[in-house]
Amino acid sequence: DALEPHIDEKTMRLHHLKHHQAYTDKLNGALARLRANPETKALAKRGIDWLLEHVQELPEAERGPVRNAGGGYVNHDLWWQCLSPRGGEAV
Repeated sequence: DALEPHIDEKTMRLHHLKHHQAYTDKLNGALARLRANPETKALAKRGIDWLLEHVQELPEAERGPVRNAGGGYVNHDLWWQCLSPRGGEAV
């Protein structure tokens, strides 16, 4: 509730427990599939920024999941880092 009245607790919980968690789970699923294949195992060790920048190098079946879930994960991670009860002041 530290961000109220601007962002209520319900919205924060929704973004953390539903949105961010769903993106994390789907991205982890795509990474698990990459790790399971000896030909793509090394790709799964790359960071998410690299994977998003080089999505065309991934197997076609994993491009959408990595692009969508990885992008959602990165966006929500940035969102969490930017939040502050003091409106953007350094904490």
